[in-house]
Formats: sequence, C-alpha cells, structure tokens
Amino acid sequence: MTTTTRPLTRPVLAAAALLLTVLAAAAGLGAGTASARPAEAPRLAIAGDDIWTVGNHDNCRGPIRVSAKTDPRQPGKVFITYRPGRFTGDGPGWHRNPSCTMRVRANWTFPATLRTSAPIVAGPRGGKAVTQVLRTGSGLQGMGFGTAFPHKPVSYYLLVP
Repeated sequence: MTTTTRPLTRPVLAAAALLLTVLAAAAGLGAGTASARPAEAPRLAIAGDDIWTVGNHDNCRGPIRVSAKTDPRQPGKVFITYRPGRFTGDGPGWHRNPSCTMRVRANWTFPATLRTSAPIVAGPRGGKAVTQVLRTGSGLQGMGFGTAFPHKPVSYYLLVP
C-alpha cells in the first residue's frame, strides 16, 4: 500500500502572506514624522478599553477607561491614562460620601513587571484622569491592566517604538 503526501502549499503560502502583511504594517508604523505629542498607540485590545471594577466602600462600582499612547521621539515608553467614568454605590455610606478610590495595576511581558498607579478617585460625575509612564522597552508588548478588587481587566498587544 502506498500513500502519497500532498504538500501543504496553500496553508504555507497563506501563513507567509500573513507574516509579510504584519511585517509591512509594522515597518509602516515607524515611518513618517514624529508628532509633537504622544499619539494613540496601534494595539489589539483583547477585552475592550474599560476596566469594570468595584472600589473601596459601600459597593461602589464603575468603569475606568484605559488609553495607551506612544511617542516615536521617546522609544520604549508608553503613556497610560486612566479616566474613571461615573461610579455608583449602595447604602447610607455612599450617600454621605459618594467617592470611590482604587489603584490600577499594569503589567507587561518583558521584563515581567507590575506597576501600580496613583490613586484614582471617582464619584457619580466621574473623576480626574491619572497618567502613568511605563518604561516597557521597544517592540511588541503584551500588556494587562486591572485593580486589586474584583474587576473585568483590559489586555492589549501593543507595538512600542
């Protein structure tokens, strides 16, 4: 009984085409003039851009929007901004003091590092944005953001110049 193997030309060609497309896109990201300020970084968001979290008292809860910016003039740095949305809570403690405080923890692939943000304070009208500079190094980074309390995290694959 003889068996013949069929070459996997189609899957191999498709994989090669995909790889060339990704490399061409990555090369194009670094081209052009540097902007005057950091700009939104090209990224693939795995679970959206909002952390849904519970805060420090009276079951306060709400979203924190995560924004990632890079600047070609500052290679290896990512500028992360946390913008708290409108938070709500339960009970008499929330009605007396409608303020929820939490910190966001950021981590990335290499080196495996964990950084904690400044306190983020939010209430029924939202809160003030907090910016954090992360020195990740250049290249493709897998990044994650979450709080110490129960939450829905944010995960990115991000290309850092």
